[in-house]
Amino acid sequence: MKKKILCAAAGLILSGLIFADGPKNYGGGKPWINSLIKENDMKVQQTSPKEDFHLYVNLNWLQKNDIPEGKKDFGSFSEVENVIQKNILEVLTNQNIQGIDAENVRSLYHAILDWDARNAVGMKPLEDIISQIKGITTIDQLSDFITDPEKTFLVNQFFSVFNQPGYDDSTSYITTIDYDNFILDDAAEYKKRTEIGDRYYQAYLYRTKSLFARLGYSEAQAEKMLEDTLKLESLLAKKSYTNAEENSPYFLKKVMNIYSPEKTFALCKNYPLKRFIERAGYGNAKEFMIISPKNLAEVDKIYKKENLEQIKTLLIVKVVNHYSSLLDKEAYDIFLTAENMINGSSGKISDQKMAVESVQNMLNTPLNRAYLARYDLSKLKENITAICKNLISIYRNMLEEEDWLSETTRAKAIEKLDNIRINAIYPEKWVDYSGLKLKELSFIDCLKTIDAYNRKLTASHTNEKVDKELWASDVLLIANAFYNPSENSINIIPGLLDKPFYYEGMSQEALLGGIGTVIGHEISHAFDTQGAQFDKDGNMCNWWTKADYAAFQKRAAKLIAYYDNITIWEGLQAQGQLVQTEAIADMAGVKAILKYAETIPDFNYREFFEAFATIWRRIMTPEADYWYTFNDVHPKACLRTNVTVQQFDEFYKTYDVKPGDNMYLAPEDRILVW
Repeated sequence: MKKKILCAAAGLILSGLIFADGPKNYGGGKPWINSLIKENDMKVQQTSPKEDFHLYVNLNWLQKNDIPEGKKDFGSFSEVENVIQKNILEVLTNQNIQGIDAENVRSLYHAILDWDARNAVGMKPLEDIISQIKGITTIDQLSDFITDPEKTFLVNQFFSVFNQPGYDDSTSYITTIDYDNFILDDAAEYKKRTEIGDRYYQAYLYRTKSLFARLGYSEAQAEKMLEDTLKLESLLAKKSYTNAEENSPYFLKKVMNIYSPEKTFALCKNYPLKRFIERAGYGNAKEFMIISPKNLAEVDKIYKKENLEQIKTLLIVKVVNHYSSLLDKEAYDIFLTAENMINGSSGKISDQKMAVESVQNMLNTPLNRAYLARYDLSKLKENITAICKNLISIYRNMLEEEDWLSETTRAKAIEKLDNIRINAIYPEKWVDYSGLKLKELSFIDCLKTIDAYNRKLTASHTNEKVDKELWASDVLLIANAFYNPSENSINIIPGLLDKPFYYEGMSQEALLGGIGTVIGHEISHAFDTQGAQFDKDGNMCNWWTKADYAAFQKRAAKLIAYYDNITIWEGLQAQGQLVQTEAIADMAGVKAILKYAETIPDFNYREFFEAFATIWRRIMTPEADYWYTFNDVHPKACLRTNVTVQQFDEFYKTYDVKPGDNMYLAPEDRILVW
């Protein structure tokens, strides 16, 4: 699936968020304030665990910390990220680390920071591309250009093609055709523009005008070109999925549109789909999964001689915006201004930090290998693997005690649990990047070389079996953990393993409240409303009895309804349908840990619950928080703490929470799915 990137766009002048109906009131909230907004936190003098547990644990931290320059948020994950990035910086500047991987990541890092070279090149990479596009006079010439992978780096081709494990057969790759992202971020914005769409529009307008001025266009010309591009996108948006649809746990069933090559190519009479696929290296694919056949048909409908100039305009507008962060310092500063506009942030991160994050995004496997050449994580791998195995065994006991499951479904659930793959810290086998050579290349040439290498690598998997010794994801050095349903794997990676999640000398209670609940959360994703659609081998299939699945859906519906009744701030409700999978995993993960705690003499529940609340401390700009409300499948930080602990008797006993207290939720109203 295509990745949504929160990038340049917004409708403000670097300060407060502007809405058509006036400024938003970010205060209030019910039953708890939205403590992501620091302005709310600063009004609080004191609180108690009976009223707002998240605020009780984190108030001092929330009041003392600020969002860093150039960032939209800051929290526990950011603190860990800073530690890991400091280590990465040491790797990127250490000339003593040998091997092609270390050489490549160092080369990319230094090319990013070589502003003298980037400034000397200036806008020429864009000028060359635009010159080629402007020189196209026929639809055949457009087809020649748009299907040439050597000419179209960062140029919109309307589609991307790649291989991924099949949803119904995770042992085999399926060649997938997906459509491009939209300027306004969401296809729904083209039907009814919201405040978010307005911000994206204003930011693209600012960025387009600023960059096009450097290319010799007037402001009026730039604005008209953007408007023409949006008109063309509006036609495609009608035949595309909205963000809400894409975030649904049942969305994957919609995209499993399997076509033979003959049927695939028959969908396009105008757009050169067959040539595009062949020149991308997928010409021998035996079948295709088309994410949206309707979108593909609409592109074909538009791709005609009478729309040639409008298509060329779209290509130019999008490629200019895609290149904005990759050119000289002036273009980069324009890009950052737009970033701040959408995120409500200000200032900018250091160039050094920007370069570290860029290498993380662009060259994962070589960076991972260079990192492991510098830091021995073998003991960490051993420790985390042991914790995962222990918690899986505890989770097994939990499933055995679920009285609403039939024995048939319970057996299938336990079978899936017993087959969960533990991807802890680093893999034993790696994708080969030894053929990649970046030494002495410019920044743009580094990117083009990486892109070509990755395209060839991905295309080489066409019609092949998935190598199960490889991990599905090579992302190791970010502050995260995740579950992969197609692999039935929990991925507990080193980028998350520092304070407050995991550190030397921590108590057992702090460990279980930190990385323990994270691991329990990831295990639980195997049984949330999306993960439950996949079996023990990572194949999408129904392993439930009809009655059990209906009961499961009823339990999830109760959770959704509870979240829907929570007020984020005045006039804005939580989105239960959106956050259901993560909320289910939060609660089931803590339940598993509490099940384990029953076996530990003198377990300190207070320390455990407060360690759990600590990992969710976070502050965020109102602009970013508003976007996340409608686009992030994770509940708000305060809700990940408060709603989760509300479900457990141990919390009520530890803090003497009684009916009438704000944190109290009657047993019959509790919303545990598992």
